[in-house]
Amino acid sequence: MGSRTIRTDAGNLDLIPATIDQLRGIVRYWPMGLVASPDAPGHFGMVFQRGEQEVHGVKMQPADVAETDAKTIHFANRALIASALPYYLERQHRGVMVPCAYYKEKTAGMVETGIAFFVGPDTTGKSTSRENADDVFDDRLGNHATQMVFDMASAIVKASKKCGLPVMTIIGMDLRPRLAIGGLAMQFVVEGLNVFVVTDPLQEDEPTWGYVVRAGFSTLPYAPMEPTAFPDAPPAGTPRA
Repeated sequence: MGSRTIRTDAGNLDLIPATIDQLRGIVRYWPMGLVASPDAPGHFGMVFQRGEQEVHGVKMQPADVAETDAKTIHFANRALIASALPYYLERQHRGVMVPCAYYKEKTAGMVETGIAFFVGPDTTGKSTSRENADDVFDDRLGNHATQMVFDMASAIVKASKKCGLPVMTIIGMDLRPRLAIGGLAMQFVVEGLNVFVVTDPLQEDEPTWGYVVRAGFSTLPYAPMEPTAFPDAPPAGTPRA
């Protein structure tokens, strides 16, 4: 898999294949690891489930909306995530952050479409989270997870003011298993100060890329990934990153 250049109205974004050393940074913190695809070299599965055990995420849930509006909001959420990345990087967190727009169909043509955060924190050191708040996630996700989540949420609010895209009114921030959240648009993985583009398949006409460039990025490592589940342990011989 070679380098690719995405051309947008804001400028070019060069995607350079991620190195094994860069991917090992993700593996170090992600609770269930990465697996390499045996059929597609350079493509990876980010493991969210092994047997009955699932990675949990924190979702910023808005009120349900009609399906006719949900697709527009879903795009806006993806663009907000892209625009928020530099503000999150300013916080200099170690560990892994996976911010995803999600889309969950409900009954009677209604859709829940919000933003979910999955984290693999660096659990060393004392947690800085608010210990007595109802929305502290460190006990379940590890020290520093709550601060990572709230810093990413704050970055999205800042990005909204900068790029003019609205943030939907949030009715709750809840911890949920990955499969209970809904379909994920997983476009970026942040590890420390490294932002990886992980969209698979990569669509160069995706409007989100213009927001990435306007956020200040011109070159990013690329490692196509998809959420992956195993009934138990990975099959014997499954290569790990």
